[in-house]
Amino acid sequence: MNMVKTVLENFNVHTLYLEDRDNTKGAGGLTREYMTLRSNMTQYFRIAPVKPKSNKFSRITTLITPFTYKKLYIAKYSSASVFNDIYAYKGDNKTYDDALGAISAAYLMMSLGYRERSVHFSNQRFL
Repeated sequence: MNMVKTVLENFNVHTLYLEDRDNTKGAGGLTREYMTLRSNMTQYFRIAPVKPKSNKFSRITTLITPFTYKKLYIAKYSSASVFNDIYAYKGDNKTYDDALGAISAAYLMMSLGYRERSVHFSNQRFL
């Protein structure tokens, strides 16, 4: 949590989106943990727990277009094998897809409008 706290402070984060499958009203375990972290910081940020509605496969396949047209430059920050992982992803729950799921959720949350975002995620409630 110290690393998360450092990132939140150094990048001046105003809204933190969390994928909390338990509860999106603030009672989920992950949300409570980040609310405790926020109370111990000098910087205030909003917490928005969201619950995915679409399956992980449909969210991950949305990454193909921005990577193809070089709108996301993740290769600068990670290995080039991320492209192979995206194109090889089958949605069969046999591969380690947590990183791809996190990248796709972040991309969708930041790039889509409200209507398009509501296809993939539940309604947002800022805490």
